[in-house]
Amino acid sequence: MMVLTDKKEVLKEIIENADEKLMGLMIALANEYNDTQLEYSEQEIAFFEKRRQAFFESNKKGSTVEEVNEKIRRNYKNGL
Repeated sequence: MMVLTDKKEVLKEIIENADEKLMGLMIALANEYNDTQLEYSEQEIAFFEKRRQAFFESNKKGSTVEEVNEKIRRNYKNGL
């Protein structure tokens, strides 16, 4: 299984060798993918709010983006 960084490298190589038609298709695909908007139901929003409130009431410490990234990298290196 390829990891994201490997996929990006493959994609960079494809882009480097792409003709006009392929580049147009890739741009159209990327625009279509990025054009999607997430919409949540009232029930989903209520669930998110309930979880958020429970977190604040628990007085637990959250993690920064950097802390989470480091934990993911550490787990990846350890095969988890």
